[in-house]
Amino acid sequence: MIGSALKKLAKQQGLTVDKGIAYGSLGGYAATLCEGSGWKRIVFSTQFADPAGRTGITDAVSARDMKKEFRVSELTVGSKMIVVTFLDNPGTMKRIQAFLDWFLPMLDSYGASGVDICPECGGEISGGSWAMVNGIAHHYHSGCAAHVRQSLEAEQERRSQEDSGSYAAGLLGSLLGAVLGAVVWAVVLSFGYIASLVGLLIGFLAEKGYNLFKGKQGKGKIAILILAVVFGVVLGTFLAESYGLFDLINSGMVPGLEISDIPKTILYLLANDGEYLGIVLKNVGMGLLFAALGVFALLRQAGKDVAGSRYVELK
Repeated sequence: MIGSALKKLAKQQGLTVDKGIAYGSLGGYAATLCEGSGWKRIVFSTQFADPAGRTGITDAVSARDMKKEFRVSELTVGSKMIVVTFLDNPGTMKRIQAFLDWFLPMLDSYGASGVDICPECGGEISGGSWAMVNGIAHHYHSGCAAHVRQSLEAEQERRSQEDSGSYAAGLLGSLLGAVLGAVVWAVVLSFGYIASLVGLLIGFLAEKGYNLFKGKQGKGKIAILILAVVFGVVLGTFLAESYGLFDLINSGMVPGLEISDIPKTILYLLANDGEYLGIVLKNVGMGLLFAALGVFALLRQAGKDVAGSRYVELK
């Protein structure tokens, strides 16, 4: 999605807003404008007939302090596109305009392909069409656009046929991975801390377990990973409570209780002690919140991986 500031820039540049992005000819180059939390991005669909042009652009960028001058946090010159990501703070739009004033003429001087050159075949376009592939807009010949779409669909079909995994095996692997993460969670919680980094660890181990056990790479994978993260947080909290009770029993502060009594004692307290229940639920709730913050990017990437390449026609 894009906000009002990028929409204003898009209108000034004659770009089209559709499907959550702005796209079109920006200074003569096929460009996509988009943004997220804390960042704005411009992606140029372009390539260089002469590899020296790509090297020249890279050297020119390396010679300047991009972050200080333009708030550019990352600039990648790929074989078929240039991705420029800006830190989104007050005043960033002025920096973006300053960047474009410097960068667009440089694309001209180093021979970057313009909006009228098809990125699929390299030929000049007359009456082409726009399509979005994995969130990036490209200007194709109509026939090339159809070829790209068919190729992506064929690749999706091939991946689906080759995926011999199962959700059951993936569930088992992800839960085992979450158990390992839960142990770390319990240790951290026992010291009085709740950290999103540990939530990320649970998600990481859950996905590793899912893949190691050859879980099916379908949309159900995301639901299983979410379930595994919740399981890991709840189990980690239970283990932390168990350790606390173990410490009390071991020190003789709760006479009459044995180590084997720990699980049923915790269940009894949860059922009969409202204050204790509130504390545990608070720890679980905070744990889930911080785990969500830590594991969000991982789940989003996993979602992209199982979704595969997406082709969307633009108006």
